[in-house]
Amino acid sequence: MTDYQDEPIVSRDVSIRREQNRQLKINQQKEMENRRVSAPQNAWNQSISASTDTYMKNALSQVRKSEVGLPETLIRFHGSWVYNQK
Repeated sequence: MTDYQDEPIVSRDVSIRREQNRQLKINQQKEMENRRVSAPQNAWNQSISASTDTYMKNALSQVRKSEVGLPETLIRFHGSWVYNQK
């Protein structure tokens, strides 16, 4: 027979809560592990999607062609003129 003198007797509700918490932790660990395993693949898929997105490519090319910028007096005022000289 097993000696149970070291463990206090707990109610059924307490033991159910403990079991639910244990199960929740196990499920969270499994989910985190799955996310960690799938993270490189997700990053790869995002980079492929970004490189094949024609709308964003066209928008970026239009922004690069644009001559819109900040006024030079404002740039000098904020101290970034040294880095933004033309």
